Amino acid sequence: MNTVLNMKDFIGTSQGDKAHMLGKFLYFSLSSLLIDREALKKLCEDTGIPYAGGTRLSVGDAFRSATGDIRERIPVTSMGETNIYLAYCRDNRHTNDVLSRELVKETLNQKTNQYEKLANISYDKRDGVFRCDNLVPDAAVDVRGCCRRAEELFELYKVCANRKQVETICVSYLRSLEATKLSITGHMYFVPRTFMDKVDAFEDFITLLGGMNRKGTPLMVNSFYIIDDEKQRGKMTEEFYAAVKKDISTYQEKLDYFIKSGCQSPAVIDRWTLKVRGLKEKKRHYEQVLRRELDGLDDDFSTLLLLSQELQLRANSIRAKKAA
Repeated sequence: MNTVLNMKDFIGTSQGDKAHMLGKFLYFSLSSLLIDREALKKLCEDTGIPYAGGTRLSVGDAFRSATGDIRERIPVTSMGETNIYLAYCRDNRHTNDVLSRELVKETLNQKTNQYEKLANISYDKRDGVFRCDNLVPDAAVDVRGCCRRAEELFELYKVCANRKQVETICVSYLRSLEATKLSITGHMYFVPRTFMDKVDAFEDFITLLGGMNRKGTPLMVNSFYIIDDEKQRGKMTEEFYAAVKKDISTYQEKLDYFIKSGCQSPAVIDRWTLKVRGLKEKKRHYEQVLRRELDGLDDDFSTLLLLSQELQLRANSIRAKKAA
């Protein structure tokens, strides 16, 4: 093997005999994203990444996102003195029909920061018109430019998927690969060797996505093989325990809520029963990959399975009553 990379407790390589690899370490960043929704659907289709989470934003969400992106830091030096201004949008009074925010300039580093209103930005749902009113000319802030940028972003947000929606697609795909999110901050995952060949498709997806980003901010994706040795199996066992314990806790809370609230939807119950079953299958798979019994999760799984069985009995009873 060559090109060995050490990252804390991980020992990885960019090349080598795949048969002797534990899996792949994958990391990526999404930054700020706006992707044309139709282009995103086509990219998902071309790369084999299931399209999910790309629902259309409401005009309210699009308006808040667009105006929220307006944020400029402006240093101005005059007569040897430097003042720093922030230009951004903040909430003001609105109605059910009219969404409204105001563009303000904040002067920093004062005993009491000064705030000046520069414009009112609104969107009227009744006539579908985006408006900028009461503009106040300012020597430091391009008021018209900020308003124009807000309107341009608003039009983009109405037809584009944002970072959160793309993140849903990415996480859903990695979940299908039985990837384990590592405890390190950020989008870092371990993909077991059973599915690591599919990481290439994901890397292509993120790389091509970067070229489609209407905001122009860069995306990053990379991966390397994790060597199959006792140290790495021990490290990944720790990471698997930490990740799955969080999942089990979340599932237990959800199932307990369904039981106590008297959930009457067999479809909802079936969906969560499948989630529990999938988590159990993931444990069996990782026991094969890591070559050890993950019995430290047995008690947690026992409680989860009891809750799942109780809900499944309820779902069966509801169906029987409807069929009678």
